[in-house]
Amino acid sequence: MNGKILVLDDEPLMLSYLKKHLGMNKFDVVTFDSPQEALASLSKKPVDLVISDVKMPEMTGDEVLNHVLEHHPEIGFILITGFGSINHAVNAVQKGAFDYITKPFSGAEILARVNRFFKHKIKTGSVRYSEAPAMDGPKVSERETEVNPPKSKKKDVSGFETKMIGEHPQIKKLLDMLPQIARNNAPVLIQGESGTGKEVFASLIHYNSDRSDGPYVKINCANLPSELVESTLFGHVKGAFTGAINDAKGAFDEADGGTLLLDEITEIDINVQAKLLRVLQEGEFQRVGSQKPKKIDVRIVATTNRNVGKSIADGDFREDLYYRLNVFPISIPSLRQRREDVVVLADFFVEKFIHEYNLEPKRISKDLESYLLRQEWKGNVRELQNLIQRAVLMSGNDTDLTPEHINNDLFAGLDDNLQQEFLQELPLVPIEEMEMKMIQMALNRTNGNQKEAAELLGISDRTIRNKLKKIKDNPEEE
Repeated sequence: MNGKILVLDDEPLMLSYLKKHLGMNKFDVVTFDSPQEALASLSKKPVDLVISDVKMPEMTGDEVLNHVLEHHPEIGFILITGFGSINHAVNAVQKGAFDYITKPFSGAEILARVNRFFKHKIKTGSVRYSEAPAMDGPKVSERETEVNPPKSKKKDVSGFETKMIGEHPQIKKLLDMLPQIARNNAPVLIQGESGTGKEVFASLIHYNSDRSDGPYVKINCANLPSELVESTLFGHVKGAFTGAINDAKGAFDEADGGTLLLDEITEIDINVQAKLLRVLQEGEFQRVGSQKPKKIDVRIVATTNRNVGKSIADGDFREDLYYRLNVFPISIPSLRQRREDVVVLADFFVEKFIHEYNLEPKRISKDLESYLLRQEWKGNVRELQNLIQRAVLMSGNDTDLTPEHINNDLFAGLDDNLQQEFLQELPLVPIEEMEMKMIQMALNRTNGNQKEAAELLGISDRTIRNKLKKIKDNPEEE
């Protein structure tokens, strides 16, 4: 097993989901629905990390955090919180929690935070595990940073995650330009709608550059809490703010000698943009609370799905920063503009997912091909990937993928965002377990309201009650 984790939540479905998901990724997981029992176990069976919900009837997550900080300061802490409590969670991080995650979250997101914690613990040499946790986990979302493997484990750029597929002239032009773009240190700004493949192209730039053996750090600017933006990017010194008990490195430190991807850069506060401009112009920055400049060697690749001209006109984005970034004007076309690539991409994703789930070969039927060509693709390539993933998962032993495998009743009531969250990094599981995961996600989305969750899923609240009762009556099935 890898690191030892204690999960604390008063919802049995959440406990079951996290135990299975983290356990599948080789972590040793124990679960508790009672804070008192969980805290009592820490003295008898130490762990590396506690993952705790905020709202529980017996004790709050804050009280659990305070106890851990006081009696077990060597144990890491990740807080699970609702969207409306982000400021509260930020305060917990400043107090000493390692991180927080907001509901609803995907398996990829929680695994990314756990991997990030253990990566930090490995550096300090205090993890209780027999094998190092695998850091090549799912793609990181939200605020996470992802550093590419060490030189001896350089990422295979021929893999599924670092390929840009297409026959459209603009895609071919971008791939032809790639070596020229990659072989220099000039900043890059990639524009395009959400889901078009901006991050894929950014990865190609890094892994085809002279910096490919250096770190590759990703920051999603759209989800950086305003209180932690500067600290996340530039780091801070001890005493810079309440809770800053030690010096801490930021993304620029971590990316030194490599590449820093600033995803959705137009979402960064205008005041922080001025500091980014200084880094680009002078190659140095200051940590929060420090007056000492620090030299840095980082190539910046930025992305945005906004109309940059409008953002500049509205005063939300600095014009000088735009021109400093836009040395190579790169625009990724929408899938609607490259319909000749729909089937090519679909075939590629079929291969990706049968490889990922170790399945027998499958192919797209003529009916599904016609269906895909008729869609609007508002979600672009990401939407297509999610639909193909769904088809592969729902096809069972069928060799031919059909529209029926996509338009399964299981997904009938779900909006696109919830579908995408559910499918992100979904392990291959039985249909009944898949249903339970969907119910849990819907309950998270509705803060536990079974009636609203039922409406979201297009089923009756009685169905939800019956399935929850089945778990309560037969815990061994979980």
